[in-house]
Amino acid sequence: MLRVGVGESSLAQTSAAVAQAAEKAMSRLDGDADLALVFATAEHWQNANALLAGLRAASKAEHIVGCSGAGVLTQDSENDAGPGIAVLALASDTIQARPFLYRPLRARERGFGPWLRERAGITSASGALLALFPDSYNGDPRALLQGVGDACGNLPVVGAGCSENGAAGKTYQMGGGEIATNAVAGLAFTGAFHASVGITQGCQPVAAPVTVTKAEGRLILELDGRPAFEVFAGLIGAPLLENLRRALAYVFVGVPADRELNRVGPGEYLARNIIGIDPRQGILAVSDEIFEGEKIVFTLRDGQRAREDLVQMLQRQAQELKGKKPGFGLYFDCLARGRSLYGIPGIDTAYIRNLLGDFPLIGFFGNFELGPLGGRNQLLAYTGVLALIDESEP
Repeated sequence: MLRVGVGESSLAQTSAAVAQAAEKAMSRLDGDADLALVFATAEHWQNANALLAGLRAASKAEHIVGCSGAGVLTQDSENDAGPGIAVLALASDTIQARPFLYRPLRARERGFGPWLRERAGITSASGALLALFPDSYNGDPRALLQGVGDACGNLPVVGAGCSENGAAGKTYQMGGGEIATNAVAGLAFTGAFHASVGITQGCQPVAAPVTVTKAEGRLILELDGRPAFEVFAGLIGAPLLENLRRALAYVFVGVPADRELNRVGPGEYLARNIIGIDPRQGILAVSDEIFEGEKIVFTLRDGQRAREDLVQMLQRQAQELKGKKPGFGLYFDCLARGRSLYGIPGIDTAYIRNLLGDFPLIGFFGNFELGPLGGRNQLLAYTGVLALIDESEP
């Protein structure tokens, strides 16, 4: 039987906040917990002893795992503008949730996969799900995912890069009662469970796809035989062209999630930042390697389009659920979404609740997101990744 409770607190004092959040979670769990998962803003991690003591006292959980986020969220609220703690308490005799902490991370990313396989006993991607919370200030998430793939096959991965509001200058990861930086924390789910993962994009196409006809590394020189900047300028229009620095905060490039298929339709592209422009030479520089012959699409970060994509993703999840509520959910949201995208807080969790029902949900706002797209695990940006987990049908 699966039992899950989630609670949250926006109190500034760590001992009071963790007690409030954990007690809410435990009241909904109705019994002791096997595991406590905690996401909290960085100021609470700076009071680590109070955080751990409060969690242990309230949950009695043998295992505690979590990380820092620039904001936290639950089924009841989103908090991306102040101190916050969210706690999930879980007990199950059918689903195993094995926590871990791997450190140091920097320059050892590819070794994480073999270490995980040995520690968690994952011998097949079938019937398993990995939730990762890597330090986004240290390490290469692409190398981390590659190491998991090499060691564990096509094991689905969800998660986000640990974050903070800029005041701490570092992020925090926790596992086994140890708090670290330069690490990756997380959970390996195994056992008799079903998981479905939905990904919603915050950046939506503003024009038809174009073909890269000349490129060098991360530089796009030509699109459809024309200078890349000329094509870019023709698509974004005069208002954004008047302030190119502002334009790059809203306009991005979508590259194929599956580069063999070379498609950038809905749900088939990855948003990548434009990191430089040279109008004189007609060049665009992006945050990923680009290949000649590749299809790309220019996308716009837009609140209304993001809502529409979120609704479509949730409708697909609802069809898969067939009217049943999930046991619990994990939602990893980009810190460029939430209040900064919509202008008001709580949009994503309100839509999740309205379309899927009221169920235990926990997550945080990360520096990047991780999820399966295009047949493989991907480094994502400006997305929301929703993992719904429940016991398998007997």
